[in-house]
Amino acid sequence: MTMIRKTISILLASATLMSLAGCGIIGKKSIPEEWYKDAIEYYRDAAQNGAANESTEFFISSDMRDPGSGTKFGYTLVDLDGDGAEELLIGIVDDDSHTKFTNVVVYHSDLGPYCLLSGGEGYYIYLCNDNCLREDSWYGSETKTQYMKYNHENNAFTIVEGKYLAKKVELTPF
Repeated sequence: MTMIRKTISILLASATLMSLAGCGIIGKKSIPEEWYKDAIEYYRDAAQNGAANESTEFFISSDMRDPGSGTKFGYTLVDLDGDGAEELLIGIVDDDSHTKFTNVVVYHSDLGPYCLLSGGEGYYIYLCNDNCLREDSWYGSETKTQYMKYNHENNAFTIVEGKYLAKKVELTPF
């Protein structure tokens, strides 16, 4: 009799767990494999041709609007929040000691691929240790810096305290 009770208990617990996971209460977000391929192609086209085909979901930074400027762009994929899904970072390929990013594209749970942060010309994003992002903006001679971490559950960046060191990141060029 106890074997039957154990089996029924295990089945009930399994059914409850499966139903919770199906409702999104347990488990990570569901992201299509290689969701970023279309976004990479979009930014590759923008880096080569400017903003002729700009989309409302994927802002093209001011640095990328002039393909004749000589500025080179690339991308990297980084799991910013440790959820197992990588986010797409578009940046400038140069010799600086840390990489300047102009766009951070995430897989938004409601919208699909979406450019959540964008910068350029007086506003840049840097990837720091602990996958924190540093956002620098300039107004004349004044620089404003803030640090933030991505939270996929809220589809947003949360401002965090502290100072984090910006990193040099190898980008795959467009």
